[in-house]
Amino acid sequence: MDRWTDRVVLVTGASSGIGKSIVVELSKYPLKIVAVARRINLIQELSDNLQSSVAKIYPVQCDLTQESEILNMFKWIETTIGQGVSIMINNAGTMIKSKILDGETNDWRYLFDLNVIAVTTCCRESYKLMNKYGILDGHIININSTAGYTMLAVSGQKVYNSSKTALTNLTEGLRHELAYAGSKIKVTSINPGKVNSESVESDGGNTTSILSMKPERVASMVIIALTQPTDVVIGELTILSVGETLQTYPPPIISLK
Repeated sequence: MDRWTDRVVLVTGASSGIGKSIVVELSKYPLKIVAVARRINLIQELSDNLQSSVAKIYPVQCDLTQESEILNMFKWIETTIGQGVSIMINNAGTMIKSKILDGETNDWRYLFDLNVIAVTTCCRESYKLMNKYGILDGHIININSTAGYTMLAVSGQKVYNSSKTALTNLTEGLRHELAYAGSKIKVTSINPGKVNSESVESDGGNTTSILSMKPERVASMVIIALTQPTDVVIGELTILSVGETLQTYPPPIISLK
């Protein structure tokens, strides 16, 4: 992690769950961490708790479903810290149960606004600052999900499933565009299975399940991705609890006679 010393790391969705754990893990290193979330009180509390760390924490409030707030956030980083973003960690996301058959359009729109459009916007704006400040070795990490690679069995999660599949294609597409532009900026997709976090709780999941890993496990994978040699990138990193499988299948409902 030495080469990242005194450089800016932007972490979205930093107020709880995986994002909070990523900030805590990164705070072990002398970095400038911009911790972003809607709930400023929670990221301010996190910053206060990490005051004794070697990192400098900058709590920033931002609703990532609003492009104007994202643009203001990047402008704030440039004017306040005076640097570009060297590491962009797109962690913010949501899971909402909403069936295709009778779901709410607003739920679908919010899923894609946060899980896809916000990530795309942050990728674009971080790339702009990397170019502006001559950051040739930048790293963009998207916290995806195994739902971006398999079909979830639970009814009502197909639109969420689709948003994560879109993120999978977006991440690979970003690699294509960077390669075409001759850039050496790295792009990594970290794909955890079930995680004991707020998104699981809001979905009514069993957070005490042995097949639900701690957010700290995902945060440790970020360090693994960031500490690879300069000529190597971990493109896809899938993390499962022992005993968990990528694909699950619902019981048959239709009986063919």
